[in-house]
Amino acid sequence: MNDLVDKQSNPLLSIERASKYLELPVDTLKHHYYNVSNQTAPTPTRIGTRIFFTLNSLDEFVEGNTQKTGSL
Repeated sequence: MNDLVDKQSNPLLSIERASKYLELPVDTLKHHYYNVSNQTAPTPTRIGTRIFFTLNSLDEFVEGNTQKTGSL
């Protein structure tokens, strides 16, 4: 999506960096994660009490929320 993340140096994104990657306001991503999906989407990586996301989980989240239209 953008060059926000160097996959080699840090494959885990905080919710703030994940929202930048998705080009969403932080509050929108937090609302979806904590309220809409009950902390299941995008799929988190938990380390202690901290929550991170991988690029793969974010891409799967986008694909899973993309509405398919009829073929033209």
